[in-house]
Amino acid sequence: MILQLTVPVEPSKNKIDFTDKICFLGSCFSDEIGGKSNAHGLSTLSNPFGTIFHPIPLARILTNCINSENKSNLFRHNNLIYDWDSSHVFSSISEKEHRIKISQQQELVRKQIQGKSWLFITLGTSIGYRHKEIKLTVANCHKQKQDLFIKEQADLNEMFETWSEALKGLYSMNPQLNIVFTVSPVRHVKDGLISNNQSKSQLFVLIEKLKNDFPVLYFPSYEIVIDGLRDYRFYKKDLIHPNEQAIDFVWSHFVKTYFSQENETLLNRIFKLRTAENHQLMNKDQVETEKLKTWIATERKKISEELGKDFNL
Repeated sequence: MILQLTVPVEPSKNKIDFTDKICFLGSCFSDEIGGKSNAHGLSTLSNPFGTIFHPIPLARILTNCINSENKSNLFRHNNLIYDWDSSHVFSSISEKEHRIKISQQQELVRKQIQGKSWLFITLGTSIGYRHKEIKLTVANCHKQKQDLFIKEQADLNEMFETWSEALKGLYSMNPQLNIVFTVSPVRHVKDGLISNNQSKSQLFVLIEKLKNDFPVLYFPSYEIVIDGLRDYRFYKKDLIHPNEQAIDFVWSHFVKTYFSQENETLLNRIFKLRTAENHQLMNKDQVETEKLKTWIATERKKISEELGKDFNL
């Protein structure tokens, strides 16, 4: 009897190497997988403008990064400066400082997607908030009054045109860039389950349209969690966000898709090394601690020699 659907691993023709740079942008799911990437020794940049759920501000952020445009609308709230293209955690004490901060983060993104690099975009929802005055779908409402915005399901053509412009700019800047889209398995229940499903469906249609016109790829994180795991024991207490076990499951699928078997083994060794280093700080047994220090030094040297460079710690 079959009791579980499986999402088959479809190995990517292009593989991630330890010399590659990886950028994760989008929903909180990007932070989870980005954290795994960083923990396994990969050159990782994750959500430098904070968590962004909607495809339109995400595309706008990337276009601004490519063109070094720092024209985001700024405003003051509770003595802090915010902008409509970043999340609520991205704030400053003055407009000048905020402009500098935006430019610095844009430079980080540009550097991270140069050469042989990877850009993973996780889309969360196509329901957004359009600012009435500036007529933009914002990345975050920043706890402002609701009457400043119009809540709406984004138009598919607008999303497609916005992303088409962004992708043309990205591939023009770096033809080697590998771009992968995915849809977050996190349900936006505040919009209602029916609206959430309608919203997610638009994201799938958008990605399919983009795949028809551009050499972008798709990673099935949504299907792995919603269809593959399909059980609330794989969620946190809020029954919305995948728990650690689910994230580990998605990460293992991610690794088998984008890494060679040799590099998969190396990833596991790096993670084991980092775990041992953290354990070293807690272990007070001197004999065992010295054994562990010796193993760590030896293993670090072996891995560095195999990689031909100092890996990210």
